Amino acid sequence: MPTAREANRRYFENAYRTGEHGWAVEQPSPCAVRYLRRIRRETGAGRLLDLGCGEGRHAIAAARLGFRVTGVDFEPLALRRARRFARSAGAQGIVYRRADALSLPFGKAAFDVVLDFGCLHHQRKADWPAYQEGLLRVLKPEGHFVLSVFSPRFRLFEGGTRRWHIAFGSYRRCFTPEDIDELFGRDFEVIERHEERGEDGGFWHTLMRRRGESASS
Repeated sequence: MPTAREANRRYFENAYRTGEHGWAVEQPSPCAVRYLRRIRRETGAGRLLDLGCGEGRHAIAAARLGFRVTGVDFEPLALRRARRFARSAGAQGIVYRRADALSLPFGKAAFDVVLDFGCLHHQRKADWPAYQEGLLRVLKPEGHFVLSVFSPRFRLFEGGTRRWHIAFGSYRRCFTPEDIDELFGRDFEVIERHEERGEDGGFWHTLMRRRGESASS
């Protein structure tokens, strides 16, 4: 019997091998792009980590805005596709690396921005401490965190009572704003938040700024 993490890996391997999955491949989230533009306007386009980058749609969007982008994913097929899409789009300077979101191979304060579009909501609750530890290690104080996760309005959760489920071997969890604040509020302040609804919606998008080290200690 595979563990939940092994089942997750098998699901994503098959999804990238077949191309049969439910997320956009090339078009970035307008909300995520808007947040990145705000960051660039207010603090400049620094070093950005795209966590669970998939085919690289947000890495390409960030690079076009002038960010120095590193995209990581644990699925080699996703990275292969991401490199191909980046070449086709003429996006320059993106570095793609294979890495696990729970064991990031980067040093302290390596990035000015971390973007997570759809990675956290595939992590089990027991793995959240490792996720948080890596995030806080690689993101500089007062750096920005762009987080997009399933909301209870997402089609797989709407009308149900359970906040998580496993479908096709993949673990998924939905979040409310209160969940996000409870998980990250000690170390981050919320700058902007938006709920995406509609046929392809069911997401909470949140722009956060990490508190200075003295404020969160």
